[in-house]
Amino acid sequence: MTDPPATPDGMSERADDVSVALLMRLERLSPEARAAFLLHEIFGADYREVAAVIGKSKAECRRLVNYAKAQLRDERPR
Repeated sequence: MTDPPATPDGMSERADDVSVALLMRLERLSPEARAAFLLHEIFGADYREVAAVIGKSKAECRRLVNYAKAQLRDERPR
């Protein structure tokens, strides 16, 4: 059996569920990893800019972003 067509209300509800799930996963990251991830992946800051904001080296910021990505990927529902 196929799913019924998505309604605007149903799509909005699903988007809200996804947003809440992402926020919950982000909260599990350390503050530094969360900041590095959001600055780089969401706001498009380069690692130099991220490093200036959080007070870490560019290499450490890259590591934090990669760690955050791995944590978020590993926690996806299966």
